[in-house]
Amino acid sequence: MREYTYSNEDLLKMQARPFETKIQVTTAKFLEFCQKTDYNVSLSFSGGADSSVLLDMFAKFWSIQKEQHGNKPLLVIYANTSNEFVAMPKHVKAFCKYIEQKYNIVIDLHIVRAKTNFFDVVRTEGYPVASKKVARMIRDVKEFLDERGLKYEDDIEPHLDQGIETANYLRSINCPATIVLRLSGYTRDNNISKTWSIPKKWRFLINAPFPISEHCCDILKKQPIKLVQKEVKANPIYGTLAEDSQMRRDAYLKTGCNAFKDGHGKSTPMGFWTRQDILRYLHDFNIPIAPPYGEIIKLENGKFEFTKEHNTGCKLCLFGCHLEKEPNRIQRLANIEPNTYKFVMKSREEGGLGYREVMDYLGIPYENKGDT
Repeated sequence: MREYTYSNEDLLKMQARPFETKIQVTTAKFLEFCQKTDYNVSLSFSGGADSSVLLDMFAKFWSIQKEQHGNKPLLVIYANTSNEFVAMPKHVKAFCKYIEQKYNIVIDLHIVRAKTNFFDVVRTEGYPVASKKVARMIRDVKEFLDERGLKYEDDIEPHLDQGIETANYLRSINCPATIVLRLSGYTRDNNISKTWSIPKKWRFLINAPFPISEHCCDILKKQPIKLVQKEVKANPIYGTLAEDSQMRRDAYLKTGCNAFKDGHGKSTPMGFWTRQDILRYLHDFNIPIAPPYGEIIKLENGKFEFTKEHNTGCKLCLFGCHLEKEPNRIQRLANIEPNTYKFVMKSREEGGLGYREVMDYLGIPYENKGDT
């Protein structure tokens, strides 16, 4: 059995398909998934661009399939992570009403929240910096060093970048295989695997004076949604794109749009779409978008873009923030939600989130030019 269903070349070909063909293929994936799950499905909806396209397309399909699913309501799950733009919860409800009227269906909207919030998760688990993958690897190493009472600069750093000798040294001080891999790139079989080793440019985070973690998304979004899905025994459909991250690309290459295991299914029917496909769909079909996006405009080169925010996901997430041109998402937040900005910039001792210290450490600007 192959580990991957598709290759990178396969994905590139799928992404190059005509726009109309992509809509047809995604609709066919809807049908396949629903038939195999007896139409017992749920849509994960954030109010963002990707999930808005998904909900519009699937609602159209759902309205046509009324006889097959018995005219039952469409289950839609929205996770209010407490890290949304202020306008998002209201937009989610309004968009669902819009879809109900447009396609003459009933939407069963479940709004879920974790028992905690983003501010507490950051304080207890750690800050989401660099990328989800890097944050996970840094967390692994920091937790191990703390547990063993080891100091990175004394016990680890002098022995790095020496090939297999580094791996053997780490093993000699009883580092588990995972930590050996994170710090040396060597697996337990002495094969080199750079995929899950910490890049040199991010090693300085091991000594960061604040915790680092990728757990916020799991705690605030994935876990609450999964609880609802488990309660209603629904098979989830997500609007994620393979091009969004390496992790999503790998996941899509392994399974394709629809995956089934042990009687359960999971669908990412737009995995082969591109960001431009999403914007074109919203533009061409005149789909309402959340206020933080502003408007959609078509540029002279034929491409589309939002006039304001390009992403309405978790507003305080720092994943990828180091790659953004100024003004970055945090600098823009100072104008969009000034009170939120002031709160997160306060030190933890003052009751804030301490973003000033974190962003200083990473070298990410947070003050707008002209600020004093």
